[in-house]
Amino acid sequence: MKITPISHGLDLLATDLVRSPGVHMSDLYGDLYQDLEPKRFVRGSEPNPMLLALGTAWERHLEFLLDRNGVRVLRPGELFTPEGIAYSPDGIVDGDRVVEYKLSSMGVQDLLTSPTNSLPEKFGKYLCQLMAYCFHMETPYARLYFCSIRRPFDPRLLVFDIDFSARDLHANWTALLNHAQHKGLL
Repeated sequence: MKITPISHGLDLLATDLVRSPGVHMSDLYGDLYQDLEPKRFVRGSEPNPMLLALGTAWERHLEFLLDRNGVRVLRPGELFTPEGIAYSPDGIVDGDRVVEYKLSSMGVQDLLTSPTNSLPEKFGKYLCQLMAYCFHMETPYARLYFCSIRRPFDPRLLVFDIDFSARDLHANWTALLNHAQHKGLL
Protein backbone atom coordinates (compact mmCIF):
# COMPACT_ATOMS: atom_id res chain seq x y z
CA MET A 1 0.00 0.00 0.00
CA LYS A 2 1.14 3.51 -0.77
CA ILE A 3 -0.63 6.59 0.57
CA THR A 4 0.32 10.02 -0.76
CA PRO A 5 -1.17 13.24 0.62
CA ILE A 6 -2.16 15.64 -2.17
CA SER A 7 -3.36 19.23 -2.18
CA HIS A 8 -7.12 19.53 -2.56
CA GLY A 9 -6.87 22.85 -4.42
CA LEU A 10 -10.30 24.01 -3.23
CA ASP A 11 -11.05 27.66 -2.55
CA LEU A 12 -12.77 27.25 0.82
CA LEU A 13 -13.91 30.87 0.75
CA ALA A 14 -15.81 30.57 -2.54
CA THR A 15 -19.47 31.50 -2.11
CA ASP A 16 -22.53 32.29 -4.16
CA LEU A 17 -23.55 35.03 -1.71
CA VAL A 18 -23.21 38.50 -3.21
CA ARG A 19 -21.54 41.18 -1.12
CA SER A 20 -21.53 44.70 -2.50
CA PRO A 21 -18.52 46.99 -2.09
CA GLY A 22 -18.46 49.47 0.75
CA VAL A 23 -19.01 49.36 4.48
CA HIS A 24 -20.81 46.37 5.94
CA MET A 25 -22.42 46.00 9.33
CA SER A 26 -19.86 43.29 10.15
CA ASP A 27 -17.12 45.91 9.68
CA LEU A 28 -18.73 47.97 12.45
CA TYR A 29 -19.43 45.31 15.08
CA GLY A 30 -16.24 43.44 14.13
CA ASP A 31 -14.08 46.51 14.76
CA LEU A 32 -15.95 47.32 17.97
CA TYR A 33 -15.32 43.85 19.37
CA GLN A 34 -11.67 43.97 18.33
CA ASP A 35 -11.44 46.97 20.66
CA LEU A 36 -13.60 45.47 23.42
CA GLU A 37 -12.05 41.98 23.42
CA PRO A 38 -8.65 42.25 21.68
CA LYS A 39 -7.40 38.85 22.91
CA ARG A 40 -10.45 37.08 21.51
CA PHE A 41 -10.97 39.12 18.33
CA VAL A 42 -7.45 39.83 17.08
CA ARG A 43 -7.19 42.83 14.77
CA GLY A 44 -5.82 41.90 11.35
CA SER A 45 -6.32 38.16 11.83
CA GLU A 46 -7.91 36.21 9.02
CA PRO A 47 -10.90 33.95 9.69
CA ASN A 48 -10.24 30.24 9.34
CA PRO A 49 -11.49 29.32 5.83
CA MET A 50 -12.44 25.78 6.86
CA LEU A 51 -14.58 27.04 9.73
CA LEU A 52 -16.28 29.53 7.40
CA ALA A 53 -17.01 26.71 4.93
CA LEU A 54 -18.40 24.51 7.73
CA GLY A 55 -20.57 27.40 8.93
CA THR A 56 -21.99 27.94 5.45
CA ALA A 57 -22.67 24.21 5.03
CA TRP A 58 -24.38 24.15 8.43
CA GLU A 59 -26.57 27.16 7.48
CA ARG A 60 -27.76 25.44 4.32
CA HIS A 61 -28.49 22.17 6.10
CA LEU A 62 -30.27 23.94 8.96
CA GLU A 63 -32.45 25.82 6.46
CA PHE A 64 -33.29 22.47 4.84
CA LEU A 65 -34.24 21.02 8.25
CA LEU A 66 -36.33 24.07 9.15
CA ASP A 67 -38.18 23.95 5.83
CA ARG A 68 -38.72 20.21 6.21
CA ASN A 69 -40.32 20.90 9.59
CA GLY A 70 -42.62 23.63 8.32
CA VAL A 71 -40.55 26.60 9.51
CA ARG A 72 -40.41 29.03 6.60
CA VAL A 73 -37.37 31.26 6.71
CA LEU A 74 -37.15 34.08 4.19
CA ARG A 75 -33.62 35.18 3.26
CA PRO A 76 -33.95 38.92 2.63
CA GLY A 77 -30.61 39.29 0.87
CA GLU A 78 -28.43 42.34 1.25
CA LEU A 79 -30.09 45.43 2.73
CA PHE A 80 -28.80 48.94 3.44
CA THR A 81 -29.14 51.35 6.36
CA PRO A 82 -29.95 55.02 5.64
CA GLU A 83 -26.20 55.65 6.12
CA GLY A 84 -25.45 53.23 3.25
CA ILE A 85 -24.14 50.39 5.44
CA ALA A 86 -24.85 46.95 3.96
CA TYR A 87 -26.17 44.13 6.13
CA SER A 88 -27.47 40.64 5.43
CA PRO A 89 -29.51 38.87 8.07
CA ASP A 90 -29.57 35.10 7.67
CA GLY A 91 -33.35 35.20 7.57
CA ILE A 92 -36.75 36.34 8.73
CA VAL A 93 -39.21 33.95 10.35
CA ASP A 94 -42.76 34.42 11.62
CA GLY A 95 -43.03 37.60 9.54
CA ASP A 96 -40.87 39.82 11.73
CA ARG A 97 -38.30 37.79 13.69
CA VAL A 98 -34.70 38.31 12.52
CA VAL A 99 -32.83 35.00 12.30
CA GLU A 100 -29.12 34.34 12.71
CA TYR A 101 -27.37 30.98 12.44
CA LYS A 102 -24.11 30.43 14.31
CA LEU A 103 -21.77 27.45 14.23
CA SER A 104 -19.29 27.99 17.05
CA SER A 105 -16.58 26.41 19.12
CA MET A 106 -18.01 28.22 22.16
CA GLY A 107 -19.41 25.85 24.76
CA VAL A 108 -22.98 25.75 26.00
CA GLN A 109 -22.23 25.08 29.67
CA ASP A 110 -23.00 28.71 30.64
CA LEU A 111 -26.32 28.85 28.81
CA LEU A 112 -29.52 28.56 30.74
CA THR A 113 -32.31 26.31 29.58
CA SER A 114 -35.06 28.43 31.10
CA PRO A 115 -36.14 32.02 30.31
CA THR A 116 -33.61 34.67 31.31
CA ASN A 117 -32.88 38.32 30.59
CA SER A 118 -29.25 37.88 29.51
CA LEU A 119 -26.78 35.60 27.79
CA PRO A 120 -23.17 35.10 28.89
CA GLU A 121 -20.83 37.95 27.96
CA LYS A 122 -19.13 35.82 25.30
CA PHE A 123 -22.35 36.14 23.23
CA GLY A 124 -22.09 39.94 23.16
CA LYS A 125 -20.97 40.17 19.54
CA TYR A 126 -23.89 37.98 18.38
CA LEU A 127 -26.36 40.13 20.33
CA CYS A 128 -24.79 43.32 18.97
CA GLN A 129 -25.21 41.99 15.42
CA LEU A 130 -28.81 40.91 16.01
CA MET A 131 -29.73 44.24 17.61
CA ALA A 132 -28.25 46.19 14.69
CA TYR A 133 -30.26 44.10 12.23
CA CYS A 134 -33.44 44.37 14.31
CA PHE A 135 -33.03 48.15 14.63
CA HIS A 136 -32.91 48.61 10.87
CA MET A 137 -35.60 46.05 10.15
CA GLU A 138 -37.80 47.84 12.70
CA THR A 139 -38.56 44.78 14.79
CA PRO A 140 -37.60 43.92 18.37
CA TYR A 141 -37.77 40.17 17.68
CA ALA A 142 -34.86 37.86 16.91
CA ARG A 143 -34.08 34.15 16.88
CA LEU A 144 -30.61 32.72 17.35
CA TYR A 145 -29.83 29.20 16.19
CA PHE A 146 -26.60 28.37 18.01
CA CYS A 147 -24.75 25.16 17.20
CA SER A 148 -21.84 24.45 19.53
CA ILE A 149 -19.11 22.16 18.27
CA ARG A 150 -16.96 22.71 21.38
CA ARG A 151 -17.24 18.98 22.03
CA PRO A 152 -17.17 17.45 18.51
CA PHE A 153 -18.34 14.10 19.86
CA ASP A 154 -21.36 15.80 21.41
CA PRO A 155 -22.40 18.90 19.39
CA ARG A 156 -25.43 20.86 20.58
CA LEU A 157 -28.05 22.99 18.85
CA LEU A 158 -29.78 25.55 21.02
CA VAL A 159 -32.40 28.00 19.79
CA PHE A 160 -33.28 31.25 21.52
CA ASP A 161 -36.11 33.68 20.82
CA ILE A 162 -34.87 37.09 21.91
CA ASP A 163 -37.13 40.11 22.39
CA PHE A 164 -35.20 43.36 22.63
CA SER A 165 -36.52 46.62 24.03
CA ALA A 166 -36.62 49.67 21.79
CA ARG A 167 -34.12 51.23 24.19
CA ASP A 168 -31.69 48.28 23.74
CA LEU A 169 -31.90 48.58 19.96
CA HIS A 170 -31.42 52.34 19.90
CA ALA A 171 -28.51 52.26 22.39
CA ASN A 172 -26.76 49.49 20.46
CA TRP A 173 -27.09 51.28 17.12
CA THR A 174 -25.97 54.61 18.60
CA ALA A 175 -22.89 52.93 20.11
CA LEU A 176 -22.05 51.16 16.82
CA LEU A 177 -22.50 54.32 14.78
CA ASN A 178 -20.46 56.44 17.22
CA HIS A 179 -17.68 53.84 17.22
CA ALA A 180 -17.66 53.69 13.41
CA GLN A 181 -17.52 57.48 13.08
CA HIS A 182 -14.81 57.78 15.75
CA LYS A 183 -12.70 55.11 14.03
CA GLY A 184 -13.22 56.62 10.56
CA LEU A 185 -15.09 53.59 9.24
CA LEU A 186 -17.85 55.81 7.78
